[in-house]
Amino acid sequence: MKKTMAGIAMTAALLGLPLAAPASEPVSSITKATLQESDSEYQHSPLCEKEELTLWTCQTRKRVFSLCSSKLVNRTSGYLQYRASEGGKLVLHYPAEKKPPTGFFSYRSFLNGNASIEFSNGGYRYSLFDPLRSASSISVSGPGASDKTTQIACGPNQTLQLNYTMRLMYDSGIWADP
Repeated sequence: MKKTMAGIAMTAALLGLPLAAPASEPVSSITKATLQESDSEYQHSPLCEKEELTLWTCQTRKRVFSLCSSKLVNRTSGYLQYRASEGGKLVLHYPAEKKPPTGFFSYRSFLNGNASIEFSNGGYRYSLFDPLRSASSISVSGPGASDKTTQIACGPNQTLQLNYTMRLMYDSGIWADP
């Protein structure tokens, strides 16, 4: 049994797969992280308001995609909101209201340092993927039987792996696997 579990753990580590839902809280460097420690790491997006954090952003020639957040988020207060614009005009915001993210988003942190935020809206499945050592991307799948997937390439140096972002994900109850 020990060999089987070790084999599963090794395979997950090599592939960057999550092992399981959190059995306990993350390490103290995450649970005690403060915005002041990493405030300068957060880029600003024109889609996020001045008093919000830009947790993730991607710009193409015609479009901007951003994940905006209140500076404090937990299970009962604060919010995450995905926003997309085309030609400077807001074309999508999810969820429609600013409310705590539990039930709307799912955050995953992988053993290799990669991270992602996922959500579904209108039959489409969105994944904001943030690799530790390469450029980020957005994957949009569905709807329908063919489940066509569109990949949008983004730049590197996003912030889904910052300790404060990870704290927000844990405190809000959407972190599936620390």
